[in-house]
Amino acid sequence: MVLSRSKSSGSSSSFGSTGTKILGGVQVSLTLLEKSVDGTSIPFVKGVAGAALEVIKIAKSIQSNREECDNLAERSTSLLIVILGSLTGKMEDAIPDHLRRGVERLTVNFHEVLAGLRTIDNRAQGWRAVLYYLDNGERLKDFSAKLQWAMEEFQVTSKVDSCLKDLERHEELSRRLDKIQESQQEVLKGQATLEEGIKKSQKEVQDGLLAIKEQSTSQAISNIPSTVMPPNPKIFGRQEYIEKAVKLLHSTIGAKIAILGPGGMGKTSVALGIIYDALVVDRFGDNRCWIPCEQATSVPLFVELVAKSLKLPSSSSNDRLADVIEFLKCSKILYILLFDNFETPWDIEGQQSNVAEVLATIASIPSVSFIITMRGNKHPSSNTIEWTEPRLPSLSQLDLDAAEAAFVKISPNAKGDPELRTLLQTLDCMPLAITLMAKLSEDGETVGDLLEQWRSERTRLLDQPGGDRRNSIEVSIKLSLESRSVKGNPDALRLLSVLAMLPAGAALSRLPDMCPSIPGWKAALRVLRGAALLYDSADTSRVHMLSPIQSYILLHYPLGQELMNDLRASYYKLAPEDKTGPQHPEFKDIAKELSTEEPNMEAILANALHDRDGDRAEAINVSLYYSVYLFYQQPRTEIIVEAVQVAKETNSPVLAYCLKWHAGLLRQQGKVDESESLFVEARDEFTKLGDEGQAADCNGLLGNLLTMRGHYDEARALLHDAADTLLAVGHAENAAWRRRDIGLTFYYQKEYKSACSNYEQARSEFVRAENRLGSLRCLSSLGAALQMQGEYDAARSALEEARLGLLECGDLSDLAYCLSYLGHTFKQIGDYSMSVAKFEEALAAFTQIGDLPMIEESKGEIDKVRRLLAAG
Repeated sequence: MVLSRSKSSGSSSSFGSTGTKILGGVQVSLTLLEKSVDGTSIPFVKGVAGAALEVIKIAKSIQSNREECDNLAERSTSLLIVILGSLTGKMEDAIPDHLRRGVERLTVNFHEVLAGLRTIDNRAQGWRAVLYYLDNGERLKDFSAKLQWAMEEFQVTSKVDSCLKDLERHEELSRRLDKIQESQQEVLKGQATLEEGIKKSQKEVQDGLLAIKEQSTSQAISNIPSTVMPPNPKIFGRQEYIEKAVKLLHSTIGAKIAILGPGGMGKTSVALGIIYDALVVDRFGDNRCWIPCEQATSVPLFVELVAKSLKLPSSSSNDRLADVIEFLKCSKILYILLFDNFETPWDIEGQQSNVAEVLATIASIPSVSFIITMRGNKHPSSNTIEWTEPRLPSLSQLDLDAAEAAFVKISPNAKGDPELRTLLQTLDCMPLAITLMAKLSEDGETVGDLLEQWRSERTRLLDQPGGDRRNSIEVSIKLSLESRSVKGNPDALRLLSVLAMLPAGAALSRLPDMCPSIPGWKAALRVLRGAALLYDSADTSRVHMLSPIQSYILLHYPLGQELMNDLRASYYKLAPEDKTGPQHPEFKDIAKELSTEEPNMEAILANALHDRDGDRAEAINVSLYYSVYLFYQQPRTEIIVEAVQVAKETNSPVLAYCLKWHAGLLRQQGKVDESESLFVEARDEFTKLGDEGQAADCNGLLGNLLTMRGHYDEARALLHDAADTLLAVGHAENAAWRRRDIGLTFYYQKEYKSACSNYEQARSEFVRAENRLGSLRCLSSLGAALQMQGEYDAARSALEEARLGLLECGDLSDLAYCLSYLGHTFKQIGDYSMSVAKFEEALAAFTQIGDLPMIEESKGEIDKVRRLLAAG
């Protein structure tokens, strides 16, 4: 054999000329590696392998600095084994983009190391070897360190043994093929001899594989320990679910129940909670059997686990299932079997029908009830097993109160922490994530620190080296991704990577536009739903992904450039240029769709703004259009802040506009001082660009801020100057806006006639310019001024007309104020019922846009008018 397990210490003397060692002291033949390289047809794999082999050969040939050379050769060999073992037999287009990029980066590293090694090799001859000994040693250590990221990225330490076995099997098969080919050469000596030789070789291979399989299964069966029911767990938020299951078991002889859902939802805990329920204990007594199916990697193992759980004695019977069935039929007492983690035997390649037959045979015994826990949302064997109705729904995340109780049970010191609920919501109240996070808190981490660590480390924070599905969130998610159905659909992971970019989930109606490069998205969606990697919204119009799963996908399966471009293009359409303000007739429809996509839009834009390989100029522009929409709906600044930063980095020509809209959003939030400094900065940028009109408009907006501070005379002077300049440069519409703002200064000074005069003048200018939004805003302001003058009929008429128009336009901010003015008008004329109704509509609108002062004012007015209504 060219592969041998060596127990030597790993000193340099144990490295022969034909082999090198890998982690764990395994001697590996370079011939084996070269043959494995020859066996792959993927160009970039050949590239990294060729460079690695050169590094190994030169490192072995250098006579000095042997310890450092051996270490470098060992790392290079280990990396090469894991890459070849992971990728051998795969088609190039089936290799994930992140893995391809990792291999390409490693190729560059190997070439850098190779160049350095050649220099060291030249200097390691004769007297120069002594002269350069220390320098060569340091450089060799640096070369090993250069490969450290790859050792971690490709998980070399945990994978090298299994990958080596894969290569070993490939080599053995290759040797057997060589023998067959040698036999084929004998065809010249006689066809009969050749056929006999081939048949003999094939039979030897088959007999050998069968013997190995039987020996492995036999050994595994003999090693199965007696199963002991786990203790009754403490369960939060699942009592109603458990009660439904118990009711089914208590009312049905031979009940068949499936507890389904994503990994990490606590299916095993819920099943144990059912098994330990007093009614179940009373009904089944000691005949409650737990079968840990994660050990069932073959059908015989699965059957033997059932036998062990029933405490059947060992048997030499060739039909262990018959032993199980005979025992259950003859016992004449009620049994309940818990098949825990049933997905393991169900996903055995090529054996699903056999596993289904075993389950159906057990299900046919009337005295046997059973529960299965299984990842996914689909009941197994629905055509052969009559599952008890009504079927239990798939387990979903905990409610917030139950999640908090579960966390505090593990980590009492977190009780009352103001950030705890935020942390739990960030984890989507997933039970496994809560448990692992609570244990970190129990070890002394504060909730605030854990929240920050999660935002930076994501699922890596909840991963444990050598962990399993019960104590590692990454292992749990990985098991779902490796299910037979997901691995069998090449589009499933691609679609999952797309959907991971969308924190608010994806509207099903938008998927065709988002995924034009995934023609099989419908089939992939069915697979992902079935594997419980996605779940539907209550109205089934959207699909969502749990936050820990989303974080894992973003970390380990980043979206490729083609799919990313498709996704961005789809979302950019939602914020088209010049259509994201109420003045455009399509704005209401645009706002309606955007309102459900805001978290997704902001995630897409944030990603695009910081993607140095993408079109950042387009991302800045769309961020600007989207911020205009936010100005009229819910003034938030997160995206425009990032757009301003990137615009400054890239010297964007739209920086001034970004600054202006950022200032406007801050003004809407009532942050006058911050808004002022940005309007000044925007004005200066426009002045540099030679845009007098926009610079003057910024001055006018600075006048608005003076109005908000109560400096009305100064504000009017600035607004008049701005309006005059705007008219002079042909910006009549902007001048009309400033005229309306002048009316506002008179309104606040209670000079209502002057206010009305300016509102009417501004409205006429808007009508001439065919700017309906400007006209409606002036009409609303005019109605407010008329109401203050006591002209209630005229005020109500103006405000009703403005309300209808603003509602049609979708200008939520001005609509809210218009409704408030109407509430005051009806209050003044004594129509308290209508007044309350309008204030309530105003409250709803102010709540939607997040205007806290006006929310409180509206609530106060509603209380006042209701008291008047009660007194009248």
